[in-house]
Amino acid sequence: MQLAFDSDVTLRSRFECKYIIPPTAVPAMREFIQPFMAPDRYAARWEGNRYAICSLYLDGQDLKLYQQTVGGEKNRFKLRVRTYDDEPDSPVFFEVKRKLNNIVSKQRAALSRSEATRMIEHGTNGWMDGLPVEAVDDLNCFALYSDLTNARPLVRVRYMREAYEARGGEPVRITIDTDLMHAITLDLDLSHETGRWVTTPVAGSILELKFTERFPEWMGDLVHTFGLKQQPVPKYVLSVDHLLMEGREAALNLAGFFLPPRRA
Repeated sequence: MQLAFDSDVTLRSRFECKYIIPPTAVPAMREFIQPFMAPDRYAARWEGNRYAICSLYLDGQDLKLYQQTVGGEKNRFKLRVRTYDDEPDSPVFFEVKRKLNNIVSKQRAALSRSEATRMIEHGTNGWMDGLPVEAVDDLNCFALYSDLTNARPLVRVRYMREAYEARGGEPVRITIDTDLMHAITLDLDLSHETGRWVTTPVAGSILELKFTERFPEWMGDLVHTFGLKQQPVPKYVLSVDHLLMEGREAALNLAGFFLPPRRA
């Protein structure tokens, strides 16, 4: 399971370009990238090079983090707790994903399930002895941003990911995400299965091109060949938008969230 963490060589800081593509274009796109990219080391273990991701997103009572993205703020962040399966021995990843202008950075620390419960319930106080220094720094960052926004669990977002990394080891990554779903989650439930899951409407598959330095020339050819149009595709925002469209405001208001007006 640790492979899902280690294999992303663009993890800490990168540029991300996102696109919506028709599912019918995916086979030709796989063929196009084959000379440059191979399934990442974790994806290669699964049929079709696809694996599940489930993220529990936290936000403040006023949905400040949602509003930051909707408003296009240049300096914004998200708080999420990510898992890749429901196995009791698999790690839980605490992530702060920040965007400053066009640069995306992530701080991410892996914990056991019991440590994850302690982290969410009690913060960083009194239990982190023995963790790697980098993990302690990342968890302290998560706790700081959580405290600043009074963040609490709001929604789980789940999807299937097809992931590729550069054959030569360059910090370049491509992901294709499908089957996007969400579930209101007001507690510490990290499960991929429990709860009322609802499909999040997206007009195709979500393609992400990720790189840390320059945009590779062949990626430019990919964009031109398939006529790709870059656009924001924030999975958390799409999920909250659909909650509002479903008329789920009452349940969230009772839980102490003050929801914004519905977006058109």
